[in-house]
Amino acid sequence: MSLVLAWLGSLSWLVLREYRPANEGDLSSTSQMILPPTTTFYALRAGTEQVGFRSITTDSLPNGIRVTSRIDVDVPLPLVPRRLLTTTEALYDQRLTLVGFTTTVSGEGGQQTHVGTVGADGQLTVVISGRGQTRVDTVMVGLPSGVLLPDAISIGLASGGNLRPGMVTTVAVLDPVELTVGAWEIRVGAESTFVQADSAVIDSVSGGWLPSGLDTIPTVRADWTEFGMPIRAWIDPNGAVVARETPLGLSEHRGPFEIVNSAYARRRPRNMQAPPLELPTPGAAVEGPSQLTLGPVDLGRAATMLTTPWQVVEGGMLVTRPGGAVPPAGGASILPDSVGAAYRAAPSSDRVRLDAGRVAGVDTAAPAMVVAKLAAWVSATISAAPPLLGDPESILLRRRGDSSDRAALFVAMARSLGIPARPVVGLLSTGGRLRYRAWAEVWLDGWVPVDPTLGQFPADGGHFRLLIDATARPSTIVSMLGSVRPTLITTAKTP
Repeated sequence: MSLVLAWLGSLSWLVLREYRPANEGDLSSTSQMILPPTTTFYALRAGTEQVGFRSITTDSLPNGIRVTSRIDVDVPLPLVPRRLLTTTEALYDQRLTLVGFTTTVSGEGGQQTHVGTVGADGQLTVVISGRGQTRVDTVMVGLPSGVLLPDAISIGLASGGNLRPGMVTTVAVLDPVELTVGAWEIRVGAESTFVQADSAVIDSVSGGWLPSGLDTIPTVRADWTEFGMPIRAWIDPNGAVVARETPLGLSEHRGPFEIVNSAYARRRPRNMQAPPLELPTPGAAVEGPSQLTLGPVDLGRAATMLTTPWQVVEGGMLVTRPGGAVPPAGGASILPDSVGAAYRAAPSSDRVRLDAGRVAGVDTAAPAMVVAKLAAWVSATISAAPPLLGDPESILLRRRGDSSDRAALFVAMARSLGIPARPVVGLLSTGGRLRYRAWAEVWLDGWVPVDPTLGQFPADGGHFRLLIDATARPSTIVSMLGSVRPTLITTAKTP
């Protein structure tokens, strides 16, 4: 089967053409759309190994458009659930305005379903059920105009005429699992041509599927940043993704259903167990530098997004440099407006603002002191529990959550006091073991790591940042870090 996959991979090649002058684009000009029923299938690969299967179906309804996606993935990581199945059905009107969606995530930890409905005022109401519990939660999320789910972005670009090389389009994107909204700047680059198999036949000798027939597909390259990670995709004129890749080795490639599905079904492991994502208790602080490999990933390609004042890429390893002095207070104004607008946005919750003010006390003029107080308070007040996926006020009221919930609450409280902050995700080394963990960064003349789960400011040398504006939940980790094989090489002695 590996030979079949290698053969299929060899059927695609890229021919770069002339790059055209840049233009600005948006999706506001999207006219009424009629889409023929179409289903595309993808092989998800970590390096050269197929680790998942993905399908996207689009169809026109009497009053709009339906986009249905399914991702079934087994990532050979020691740190996350081995299998994760995510299905999303999204409904849009004929101008590609989001009407509602249903998303279900299933894994070894149970099942969770989000049912979202967009009101006339643009407010999204999401009913959350599952988590192995009978309780149902409701979350309200304000949506910007023209927001799309990730699977509809390429369709929106194609229908709005924004797939011409050189165009730059900003799209509001809603993650239906994490319930977060972001603005993605999508840059369309060079035209390309892919040659791919468009069908498959049975091999009479092996009984397996072989590629049959070739299809020449014109595409354009599109680049954007998702959770701080550069993404590159090739999109055909109909708005269907042909291929997609990340610098950490996870990619997807379109192909015939018989081949991409059967190849995945044959290699899928069964009854695999994985350690929990969260540590039940804080570990001892790591005061010196730590070193980590993420093989087989080429860290050189990802060095830009992984490099911070607190960590660097050296000799193919990610190295933390903790223990530096916290920058002087009052540096928030230095954060560039182009970068900092979203990180300064204060939460709408009066409860969050009031509690943040009470915790800060009279030290609101000293940002570093405020950050230390907030981190210590969140660590002591929010008890460990399965994720809530709620807004910061819900986390505050219930006084429980996982590291992603604590990071979200800390970020909201810091922003409410005028301190730019953002959630981040990475690996935490403690007791000689690694776990995925969410924490935060605050701007104090530079981004400084803060772990509100452990109450650390600045966070110690056991923290390796991998993603920005993300959560440490399986759906995010699998979709962005599927090729990472972390190995702790050295770590400082703990006190």
